[in-house]
Formats: sequence, structure tokens, C-alpha cells
Amino acid sequence: MMLDDQNYSTNPLNTLSLSLPAFGQREDPFDAVRKIADEIGPRPVTSLAEAQTAAYIGSRLRRAGMQVWTDPFKSSPASGSSALIVALLALVATLLWPFSTVYAFACAVVTLVITILSTSPRLMLWGLHARESQNVFGIQHALNLPTRRVVIIAPLDSHQPKDALGSNQTRIGATTALFTLMSIELLAPFQIPILVRFFFLLIPAIYLLIAAIAELWVRSQPHSRGAVSYAGSLAAMVTAVEDVGRLSHTEIWAVGLGGGTTGAGIAELIKRYPFDNNATFFIGIEGIGRGTLSYILRDDGERYRSADPLLIELVTEATLGVQAAPSVAGFASFIRPLTRAKRRTISIACLDQSGHVPLQGSRNDVIESVNPALIEQTARLIANTIRALDPLTF
Repeated sequence: MMLDDQNYSTNPLNTLSLSLPAFGQREDPFDAVRKIADEIGPRPVTSLAEAQTAAYIGSRLRRAGMQVWTDPFKSSPASGSSALIVALLALVATLLWPFSTVYAFACAVVTLVITILSTSPRLMLWGLHARESQNVFGIQHALNLPTRRVVIIAPLDSHQPKDALGSNQTRIGATTALFTLMSIELLAPFQIPILVRFFFLLIPAIYLLIAAIAELWVRSQPHSRGAVSYAGSLAAMVTAVEDVGRLSHTEIWAVGLGGGTTGAGIAELIKRYPFDNNATFFIGIEGIGRGTLSYILRDDGERYRSADPLLIELVTEATLGVQAAPSVAGFASFIRPLTRAKRRTISIACLDQSGHVPLQGSRNDVIESVNPALIEQTARLIANTIRALDPLTF
């Protein structure tokens, strides 16, 4: 059901008037993993498989008693072409330098600008080859006057193999180094031989070319089936909704996020739904099904605790009877944009000893690798947390 003309997030919590489906019986969480990872399979961003997953999650949320709708949006499928353009421009700038300083410097400026633009998730949505993706939503209303929302989020798509060379940070770093060296050479030339200067300029350009070739090779590889990331996460989300039921004062949202691996879906969510900061709590579900069940205090690159203190306290209490531990993640959570926007968030994930989600992007991320008990534990942890939040006054 399409309700794109509504913006529920900006309405007062007690003004929604929607018909409520009857609640259904609890379904086996592993059925969702089997359906998504085995029957639907790999799920690239903007693909038919991602759309099929959205439709399936929508049907599961509807059967759980939620009001369901879909928000389509334009997104660019992951591609390594921009990295190759950056690398070739950097190489041209370096080769032109001994012959035409002005032209080479202009190429370096363009290289830096394209690098920054092409690594921004929000700006990638403006790509020339944009296709349709979607976020699927479910709302479960409170029995009485609602005073807060809980938004549970899990991505619909699955990963490609990891690219160890061509990350956004290293591409920006290399092009910034090239631009800085050329700026110094233009404004205050080094008193060193021209061949030595040329060699120093060539280093970042050659790196970018090697990284671009590596990225193109990675992008040519098939996507993972994503049983852990993110079929297990989606299964935990719908099971938590089924388990928690309708609460007295808490409105529950469940969001199947399109473009979870590229950041497109979370950017669209933030743009369309400016939720109230104090009364809205976000729970992001990373890879679930293998490793140690954890609630993340902060992720890679964050110096201080980024999870909401109240959510940390509630999740800690909810671990009674659930084997889950506080952890520091070795990666950037897909809900980091919400954290940086000072929203009240926490991430739930199964982690390995290095703080990463096991098998992410691997061909071994199949249903045989999933421990169904971890999905049940995650759903119980989330349901217990939401129940503990419901009676609080603040």
C-alpha cells in the first residue's frame, strides 16, 4: 500500500488514524532467512531481488499487525567507474606537470572535486544511471496516548566482496595528497630535481589507478546471499515486532532499508522523516546469525560513546536471560548518519573477535552459517528493550 502523501513522523504522536490489521500468529524466524537468502538470493541495490525482499518484509510486517507502506526513491547501484575516472585524471595531471603547470593543476582540482562528490552517499543519488530502490515501513500503534517512538531498522540488500584498497577514505586521502603537492609546487616550488618531484607526484596517481582496477574487479564479483547480512537482521526485526505486541505508550516503526550498503536508504529516511529528537529511539540491526551477540557502544572512528545512554541502560537490563555484551565495533554502522545527527540510537550486531560482522560480503554467508538461536536471542533482546522503555516517563 502506497501512502507517499503522508508524513507520519511530523504528526503529533496521538493524531494518526489508520485501520489496524488483526494480529497473526508468530512465525518461525528462520523461515525469513530461508526465504530471503535462499529463494531470493543475492540482493544488489536497486535490483529486482531487493524489491522482492521489500515486498516479502512488507507482507511479514502486515501479518504481524502493522500498517505497511513503501517509499520508493532513486538511487545509483554501486559502481567503480567513478574511481577509474579519478585515477585517470590524477595520472593526466601528473604527466602534464612537466609540460603545463596550469593545465595539470586544473586537472588536480577537478580530480579532488570528483573524488569528494563521488564518495558522498547523498550526492551519489544524483547519478546519471539512477534506478529505483525503496524503504518499506510498518507502524504498530500504541493502545493509549503514545509518548515515544521506537524505530527498528534493518537493510534489505546484501554485500559484495570487500575492497581492501579503494575505500572512500583512501581515495580522498590520495587525491588530497596529490592536490597538496601540486599546490606547493605551484606556489613555492621545492628546490629538488624535477625527476624527484615527478616521482613524488606519481605515487598517489599510481595508487589511485591500482585501487580503481581492484575496485572494478571487486564490483564484477557476485553479491553475497547475505544470510547473516542482512537476512538474519530482517528476521530478527520482524520477530521482535511479533513478540513485543502493542504497548501502552510506545509507537513502533519497523523499517526495511533499501540501499543499506551504500547509505542511500538511510539518507532518504532522514530526508523524508524528521523525527522528534527526544521522543524517537532508533535501533539498528547489523549482521545477525553468527558470532557474539553484542550491543554497540560506539563504532570505528568514533572516539566517544555514540549510543544513547538510556538505550544502553535499557539494553543492559534486557540482557537478563539473553547472552549479549557491550562492544566497540570495528566498522562504521549503517546508522552512523543518525548518530552524527545526534539522534537517540543503538546498534545490535553479532561480532567476531575483531569487532566485525562475520562473513560480510563472503560467498560463505549462506543459511548453513546461521545459528537460528542468535536470531531468537536478538529478537528477545529488542522486544525486552522496547517493553522496558514503554512505562518510563521523561
